[in-house]
Order: sequence, then structure tokens, then C-alpha cells
Amino acid sequence: MRSALRATACQDEESSKRRNVISRKYQQLSLKTAERGKSSEKIWNRVKINISGMIFETFESTLARFPDTLLGCPDKRRKYYDTQHEEYFFNRNRNAFDAILFFYQSEGVLVRPETVSLQNFYNELEFFQVGKEVVEQYMKDEGILVEKDPRDRVLPASPAMRIIWLCFEYPHSSEYGKLLACWSVLFIFISIFVLCAETLPPNADENIARETRLSYEAIEIACVVWFTIEIIIRFICCPQKQRFLKDFLNYIDLAAVLPFYTKLILGSPEFDRLGVMNAFRLLRVCRIFKLSRHLEVLQVLGRTVVATWRELLMILFFIIISMIMFSGLTYYAEYEAQKDKFTSIPDTSWFVIVTLTNVGYGDAVPVTALGKILGTACALVGVLAIALPSPVIATRFKQFYNQEKLERNQGILVVSSSTATADRTDITDISLA
Repeated sequence: MRSALRATACQDEESSKRRNVISRKYQQLSLKTAERGKSSEKIWNRVKINISGMIFETFESTLARFPDTLLGCPDKRRKYYDTQHEEYFFNRNRNAFDAILFFYQSEGVLVRPETVSLQNFYNELEFFQVGKEVVEQYMKDEGILVEKDPRDRVLPASPAMRIIWLCFEYPHSSEYGKLLACWSVLFIFISIFVLCAETLPPNADENIARETRLSYEAIEIACVVWFTIEIIIRFICCPQKQRFLKDFLNYIDLAAVLPFYTKLILGSPEFDRLGVMNAFRLLRVCRIFKLSRHLEVLQVLGRTVVATWRELLMILFFIIISMIMFSGLTYYAEYEAQKDKFTSIPDTSWFVIVTLTNVGYGDAVPVTALGKILGTACALVGVLAIALPSPVIATRFKQFYNQEKLERNQGILVVSSSTATADRTDITDISLA
């Protein structure tokens, strides 16, 4: 009997221990479930955002995908919280924010609305602190900052040379730089005017003709002196001499003054008879290209030509093939009818190239039925040859133009104040006027 009671007591004690263990495990499981519920409640907590009166709502977890951004970091967006309406208020562009919210929802996909300009969308991305790398990648996708040098500029260490270099190289950095640029453009136009005026027939009066010639020479000397001073100052103040020598615009500046000094050194009758001086005088025409240093549109056009050289080469190649083919066909179609105008295939190529480019001088026209059919086909082929690659070139031009416009509207020029031997760590922001 006693042994039976002891066994029953032991069983009751073991069952009591089991119940305690199960109870503790259940309590631990309940605590974990409660913690998960709180965490889940926090993750799925909705955030209300007011953008100039338009309400947007999203989950806290959606914004937390990019914690370094303005909306993704609770500390950064706290100052925009309206406690009265329990929402975040931003006086920003509504259409642009629709794309920014989609950036969080799609985990990094940026799509600019067509109703928002590139400049405004760029400003919105900067305000919401989407991230420098994301913005740069998006601008590259838009065609901006493509194949462009880093925006940090190396400046001379000397303050005086730095001011002079900025005035010559970056005229928009100050009012003095703008005045200096206008002064240089004035000399360029004066030199081009003299270049054209020298080719006019001289006056019948020898005295007037001599005075006019002396006036042109004096103006030419003044322009050359200014161009020379400009080249020397820019070379002295340039912080990177090797990069200066690699710049194509500097060789245009050199070609603008080279004819004058060549004539001054080698201006002998023997060289005039050999035609050497005439060849150097042709270089004076290069002065017109000096305007590209001061006119951004010409720079955009030059960069477009360089960037689309494959398309331009394709147009040229297609025109050459078409010219050879139609020259041979037109020659054999028109030779018997017009032996004086279509004398050979090379002579016929003049008519073909004029027709391909849709110029049509009219100095040579086909008269036979086959020749007219070939002329019509030639004109149509020329339209297709030029029109098909044109959208690619136009798109590239628009990309470079938008890039130039963005930099001009942004109004910030980032420069690095260091020499070639110093560390490039001193970054200075210079506001453009």
C-alpha cells in the first residue's frame, strides 16, 4: 500500500514538472509571437506623405529599402512631420514625386514623367537625397554626363594665377571673366572682318587704297598681339601643362597667329612665288573657330560630330557607293544624247552627287527616259541615305545640349584648388552668375 502511494506521488510530481516545462515553453513562445507581432506591425505601418496637397501613402518597409535617403531615414524626415494632420508635408513637385515613390516601390527604378523637365526632376532627386551614385547613373541613362571628364577642375596654387585662369578658361565664373570673353569675341570678329575686307578690290585712288591697306595691317597687328597675349597668359597660368598641349582649341588659337609670324619671319619674294605664304594665309580662316571657346552651342555641335562619327561615316560611305553606281548607269544612259555634258563617269558623278544631296544646280540634267528614271531614283536614295541616320545624330545632339543646359541652370562649378604635385582634396564651390 505504501509503495503504491509512493508511486502515485512520484507520478504526480513528474506530471507537475512536465506541466511547468510546457507552461514555460508556451510563455516563451507567446513572448516571441508578441515580439513578431510588434515587429510586423512596425514593418507594415503606413506612412502618409502630403506633396503640395496630394496625399501619398506607402509602407514603412517600402521607404526603409533605401535608409540613406530623405524618406528612408526617420531622423531626416522628422522635421517635415505635421503633428496636427499626422503626415509628412513637402512643398514639392507632385508629378516628380510620383516617380520618386515608384523608385522605392520598384527597389531602384527611376522613370522621369514626360511632364517634368529634366532640370526639375534633377532638383527633386537632389532634394529627396536619392543618392549621388543613383543620380549619376540616371543622368547617364538620360544621355547626360556621357563621355565627359570629371567635373572637378584643377586650379593654380597662386591666388592671382587662379583668378586669371578662371577669367580666361571659365568666363562665367565672374563678371570680369564675362567682360574678358566679350573683349576676345570682339577681336575675333574684327579680325574676321579684316580678313574679308582685304579681298575687296582696291580703291581707284592710290592714296586711299594705301591708307586703307595700312589701316587693315594695323588692325591685324593689334588682333594678333591680343591673341598672342591670350595664348601666353593661358599657358603660364595653366596648372596642367600637358593637358593644355593636348587641347585642340589651343592649336586653333596657335593657327590664328601663325600666319602673321610666318610672314614676319619668312616674308620674302621667293616664298611668295612658291605659294607658301598663300598656304599660311589660309590658316587665318581658323580664327572663326576661336568662337567655339566662348559659344557653348558650337562646343555642343563639335562634341556631337565627334560622338556620331560612325553615323556620319556611314552616310558618307553610302553616298559614295550610290554615287559610283548611279554615275555609271547615268553615263551609259545619257552619253549618246549629251556627249558634251556627260563626257565620262567622273564628270557624271558631279550630277549624281548634286542629285543625292538634293541640291540640283541644273547645269546638267538628263533628257532620256531612262536617265530621268535614274535621276528620280538617285534623289530618293539620297533622301533615305541622309534621313535614316539623322535621328541618331539629332538624339545625340539633344543629349549634349541638355547636358550643357543642365550645367548652366545648375549654376555650380566644382573646382579643386591644388597643383599637379598637391593632393586633390580641396574642393571649392564657385557659383556662376
